[in-house]
Formats: sequence, structure tokens, C-alpha cells
Amino acid sequence: MKVRDLMTPNPIQIAPETAVAEIARILIEHRINGVPVTDTEGRLLGIVTEGDLVHRAADERLEPRESVWKENFYRSVFRRRTPETDKTEGRTAAQVMTREVLTVAPEDHVTVAARLLADHNIKSLPVIENERLIGIISRFDLIKRLASNRGFNPMSKD
Repeated sequence: MKVRDLMTPNPIQIAPETAVAEIARILIEHRINGVPVTDTEGRLLGIVTEGDLVHRAADERLEPRESVWKENFYRSVFRRRTPETDKTEGRTAAQVMTREVLTVAPEDHVTVAARLLADHNIKSLPVIENERLIGIISRFDLIKRLASNRGFNPMSKD
């Protein structure tokens, strides 16, 4: 069985300049865990997942700060040192998206997708053909197949 047989075709996608609030609304409204970020020609630039947006919540303070010194120490020791904008401060998809995205091709066997999802503890994979986003395959797509009357045989060639 091929990825093409189980993927969701023509997935929702967003532009790099899409605002974070709009991304959150899209995820909630469509009950999805991530949305690909593409250029105007449909080439994948990255993906924004619920995990990327959780960085914002993790930076919120539930209680008043104990000490400005402790806060500065925490930030200097534990903050990632990357040239990218800190995801907690990002305002657009381009600023909060994950850039290094694992992908599959529509003609890959579904076991390739299943292994990537399991081995990398991710929930979905963009499906790329001719450098363009054509679909998404998720854990949920694989589970739907398991629940169907046809079952799921990873050893099957079809």
C-alpha cells in the first residue's frame, strides 16, 4: 500500500506571513495538529504544529516573577542559541515554523511513513511530489485504516 492511498490530499496550507493567532484558529477550526507553510508555488517551507505554538504558552508567567536575576539567569542558560527568532516571540508562520521537516513521497510504502512517524515521535508528514505539497499523512490516517474492515497489513505490496 502506498502513501497516496491513505494521505489526505490537498491539505490546508498557509503563507509565511500568516499571523500566529490565525494559525491557532485554523488548527482549532479544522481539528488538525499542524499546517504546512508553503510559498506561492506550493513548495514546502516548513510546518507549524501545535508543539511550535506551545512555546508561546510555556513562556507565559502564571505567577509574579520571584527575581529578575533568576529570570535572566534562566533565560541565559536554557534559551536556545539560534539565529532564528525565538518561537515565543514570533508573530508569523515564518517566525515560529519548524524548517527541517521530514517528508514522504506519494509512491513510498506506508511503512516508510509509519516508521518516520513512530521513530521521530511526530504526528503527520507532508507528502511531496515534484517539489510541491500534494498531501499529508498522519497517525490518524494509519489508525483509520486499522479500524476499517480491510485492516492494515504492512507486509502487503499493494
